[in-house]
Amino acid sequence: MAEFNFDNLDISRVNNETIAELGEVLWQYTSVHCQEDIDIAEKYRDSVDALVDSLNPKQKKWFEAYQEMVADELRLAEQRRFVCGYKIAMRMILEGMK
Repeated sequence: MAEFNFDNLDISRVNNETIAELGEVLWQYTSVHCQEDIDIAEKYRDSVDALVDSLNPKQKKWFEAYQEMVADELRLAEQRRFVCGYKIAMRMILEGMK
């Protein structure tokens, strides 16, 4: 079997719209939250609340915009990981069927 090269694996959402949307549908079934995840989310929420309370209205607006950009970037990264994993799994299945 030839060595796998990630550089040849196009994982952009534009070229993999259907796979990315499948990932969004399956996300609720694949994202398991253990107690560690819950604890981290609570600490994050407490920190963000304290920070936001200390900001003036203009700074709050900037921070909210920043949070939206970070959330968008995270969503795209998660989609790319799903597309990459999906494609690798399909290649492994096809290779195993030979």
